[in-house]
Amino acid sequence: MLSQEEKIYVEQACLKLKERGWFPGEKFDLSTITEQEIAGFEQQHQVTLPSLYRTFLTSFALPQKSIHICATIYDMGDFGPLWLRFDCPRTMKDISEQMEILQEIRDFCELPEGCFRNLIPIGDWGAGWGPLCIDLSKPEEMVDGDDEDTWSLVWFDHEDFDWDEQYLGEDGLLHGQAALPSLKVLLDWYFYGELENKYEQEEGVKPTYEWYQDTLKL
Repeated sequence: MLSQEEKIYVEQACLKLKERGWFPGEKFDLSTITEQEIAGFEQQHQVTLPSLYRTFLTSFALPQKSIHICATIYDMGDFGPLWLRFDCPRTMKDISEQMEILQEIRDFCELPEGCFRNLIPIGDWGAGWGPLCIDLSKPEEMVDGDDEDTWSLVWFDHEDFDWDEQYLGEDGLLHGQAALPSLKVLLDWYFYGELENKYEQEEGVKPTYEWYQDTLKL
């Protein structure tokens, strides 16, 4: 997508999320994160953020710095609801702090220096399973929805303590388990609710905000 197309797409995604019932009565403020601040972050950490993520960061400031949302998704062959904690940073420092928290496991697992440099934490998969990250070594333009090895959103099981064996690649970088093909798919499914009509047709149940909340009681 072109820059302006990305901006419209992200803004409409946030508005669609609210339209679907999330954050009733709460206001979405404009983000105060600037392109200059993102450039400073990239220089500090020696990374290049994906264009769509940059657009998300500079669009809206959602009501909380991290949000718990649920959507109907395809996951490991299953079709159904899955919760997600998604970070909505107010400053680039918020992301840096999440990166520092993620790297605390390096000494514990005796991981090599620099093995986290491809990972940008953006939340928690399954809202409790483990950190959800963008893997910068997997460009989103190369993503193949049918090939999980190309997926750019990955997660790390918080119950795993042998990251050197489970996640460390021959390139010296950590590569988590496939979560979603891309950030766009995350927004399509979790913000736009793209799969909800299909789920209703196949299961006879209409996913709504209230229905998702009820899944927490099961």
